[in-house]
Amino acid sequence: MKRHLFSFGVLLLTAVCLAAQTDDSKFDFYARAPYRTEVPRPQSLLRYDVGTFHTTYAQMENVIGQIAKAAPDRVRIYDIGETPEHRMQHIVAISSPENITRLDQIKANVARLADPRKTSPSEAQTIIANSPIMCWLAYTIHGNESASFEAMLQVIYQLAASDEPATLDILKNSVALIVVGENPDGHERFVTWYNSVSVGDANRSALEHREPWSVYGRVNHFRFDLNRDNLVGTQQESQNLQKAFFDWNPQVAVDHHGQPSQFFFPPAALPINPNLPQPVTNKWLDVFGRANAAQFDSRNWDYYVRDIFDLFYPGYWDSMPALNGATGMTYETDGGGFKGIRWTRDDGTIATLRSAIAKHFIASLTTLETAAKNREARLKDFYDFRRIAMEDARAARMKRIVILPGKDPVKTADLIESLQRAKIEVSAARSSFNSATAHSYSQKDSDAANKAFPAGSYVIDLNQPQRVWAKSLLEPDTPQDAAFVREQIAKFKRNELRGKSALREDYGFYDITSWSLPLAFGLEAYWTEDTSAISADNVTDEYLKSQKTGGIVGGRAQIAYIIPYESDGAGALAVRLQQAGFRVAVSTRPLTAGGREWKTGTFVARISRNTEAIHQAIATHAKELGVTVTAVNSGFNETGDTGIGAENVVSLREPKIAVLADEAVDQTSFGSIWWTLDRYGIRFTPLTVNSVKGGALQNYNVLILPDGSAGRYFGAFGAGGVSTLKEWVNNGGNLICMRGSSVFAALKDVGLTSAKLVGSDDDDQKGESSSEPPASASGAASDKSSDKTADKNADKNKKAVPEPTPSDSDKSDKADGAPPVLPPIASPSANAGRVPEGIPGAIMRATVDRTAPINYGIEDDNLPVLLASGYFFRYSKDGINAMVFDAKPKTPLTISGFVWEGNTEKLLKGTSYLIDEPTGGGHVIIFAEEPFFRGVFRTMTRPFFNAVLLN
Repeated sequence: MKRHLFSFGVLLLTAVCLAAQTDDSKFDFYARAPYRTEVPRPQSLLRYDVGTFHTTYAQMENVIGQIAKAAPDRVRIYDIGETPEHRMQHIVAISSPENITRLDQIKANVARLADPRKTSPSEAQTIIANSPIMCWLAYTIHGNESASFEAMLQVIYQLAASDEPATLDILKNSVALIVVGENPDGHERFVTWYNSVSVGDANRSALEHREPWSVYGRVNHFRFDLNRDNLVGTQQESQNLQKAFFDWNPQVAVDHHGQPSQFFFPPAALPINPNLPQPVTNKWLDVFGRANAAQFDSRNWDYYVRDIFDLFYPGYWDSMPALNGATGMTYETDGGGFKGIRWTRDDGTIATLRSAIAKHFIASLTTLETAAKNREARLKDFYDFRRIAMEDARAARMKRIVILPGKDPVKTADLIESLQRAKIEVSAARSSFNSATAHSYSQKDSDAANKAFPAGSYVIDLNQPQRVWAKSLLEPDTPQDAAFVREQIAKFKRNELRGKSALREDYGFYDITSWSLPLAFGLEAYWTEDTSAISADNVTDEYLKSQKTGGIVGGRAQIAYIIPYESDGAGALAVRLQQAGFRVAVSTRPLTAGGREWKTGTFVARISRNTEAIHQAIATHAKELGVTVTAVNSGFNETGDTGIGAENVVSLREPKIAVLADEAVDQTSFGSIWWTLDRYGIRFTPLTVNSVKGGALQNYNVLILPDGSAGRYFGAFGAGGVSTLKEWVNNGGNLICMRGSSVFAALKDVGLTSAKLVGSDDDDQKGESSSEPPASASGAASDKSSDKTADKNADKNKKAVPEPTPSDSDKSDKADGAPPVLPPIASPSANAGRVPEGIPGAIMRATVDRTAPINYGIEDDNLPVLLASGYFFRYSKDGINAMVFDAKPKTPLTISGFVWEGNTEKLLKGTSYLIDEPTGGGHVIIFAEEPFFRGVFRTMTRPFFNAVLLN
């Protein structure tokens, strides 16, 4: 006993000593003198010291405005666009007076380095010799990573006011591009809340370390993780930032984050995206990493490199710049955010906001100094990035990508718009053309075949300056480092041999392993090994606008308007019309009207059932959504059994939509639904669990439960809430569940669906794969998408049901006190090969039952879907298994990405992704994964709208 007490005393003394050694409360932000007295220090305007209070966005704007006013020879502020909550985003350019006076010329010269077709090597060398390096320093993409926001103010002041020789050298040789707030709306939510409750308590249980669900500042207004949004740029903030990034063409880019156990800077961990050129990429990561290490070592500051922060997924704000020729890096500081002003570490020492600010401050200035010292070499490698990429294109097997717009011209145009925002060159074929070496995206490693492409096909030739970025976004599959993969497989095999109580090894996957945009959008696409001459025009904004043009064909209808389900917008149009008070029907069989046949699932707006306002409403909504509507002037069908007035044209019920928005709900899942409904102009009401339990559902006939924790869902609803949901469904409600909420619905103590989770204690087929669907099933497929995976700590009340993490993964998700990223679903040795291991985001092939009403509008027998969990659902015994993973596939289920050999496909075969289960007068709809993952995956849009409409 005495020995134990002595050990505890030593540990306590060590903790106190460490606290004293690492106390940065006296860090001097103004040691790099002399300073120009006319430039105000941030504290003189804010009236509080660094790290004692959080600065609001409006206060920051005042500070940078006053600094720019006092230092016009060094500072320029550029407005780059508004956020959804109408805050203006800014870039502050800071450099020497000589550079500031010729800033436009510098930008133009650097832009020439980004296109080797227009700039010879000798011309490039002249530009390099006479140009400062562009350094993009971005702060607070996650609004609750607050230390970076405060550090940004100190960096701006240092550069604007200091006449220290080292700072003057930075200004002479670089242009610092300070992005003052990547996520202003999320930041403002967080700091307003934190300032209102903080008492500076380091106790981890203190209120100030527990952000409420409604506040959660990490994400933006629509609850998107902006550090995952660079694939398509769905959010306005991302579009503002991308436009500025491609306008300035920086050679160094740093994204400042927060809250791991200690500071992180590169080199990055494996895997590294293979499209990044080597060894040059790793060389520069090492240069900047060693420079930061020297500074941190001299101050006795803890840090780490590699470990968990990789450079594989292209959507980050370090990998996107890297794939566009910059040295892209993530820096993570160890305080602020949920840790607040003070936070108790696991060893009893205290992390402070001020210390976290100081570390970002030093790292930012070190980065600028290193960039300035390596100016010419880094600019040369920036030029060579695109020059060599174009040279490599000549020998590369993949030379051209062709995307056909026929399935949904509006959705295809959305993708092409996002590519053009990224400066990727796209053309549209004026006439048909052929390729003898075309490979379909529909299956992994497809063989070359002869393919004729129609006029109007979109063509992306990879022999262009943006080859690396285009290939990264569009290639069907991006391989991971072989050594990294071997390590993960070895961990998997060891984990299978460990018992239920044994500690399992974490995998190194940080994010999804597949994201190919043609597959994510569900478009018909091919890549070719040849670049035969074609007749094509560069795609313009006007051309894309023409592809989105909708309206009425045939003038003013006398009998009905026919709305064919040929685009995602058709379902949205039907919802909007009903929410505006108009009546819409759907044909449950092929329909004959207006002299032609329309497919099952066609919407019909009868003139006799609506007011005169229907004519203008149809015209307005169809134009906005890009839907072509046909006017019909006779109800007589010359052929077929089903005309406009037939019994099989069934009236729809107006969707009155509620979406659960509460603590059990994953923020990004809720956000993807919110953003989707908003962009299609569909109204909904967010409800809390207590509102649902209190009777609010009487006003709604559709309730959407976003992804979330099954255990927390059950804990929030309880037995009484579950009874309320069942009664509401029985009385005619449509309950739409996805991923974690689908797991909740399948729990034995909930029983909202007859489907069972594969590998759960309730699974009576554990370890088996179904060879055939049950008699009540109709055959089917699945779509998916989700970045979170199961929590290692399964819900104890639900007998080890795997739980998803409470928030979308990020480059600080393994931070001290934050949820783990992509942990595996528990599969103890007794269950080896019987329980699905969570997979880190692979695109799979799902089979569609096109006769199922929930699949109206889908013309494909198979769809690519993202699977990013281990939630596999057995066939429903009582409903329609509308989308399934084929029990006996002729080709592998995996199209792209990493899956576990001997586990994933074996246990996925014969499971259901999409289930429509009639229950009393209503329906329970089960999506195995999120329908709108990050706003990128779009193959489930029509089934989702059908789940809303066909109630």
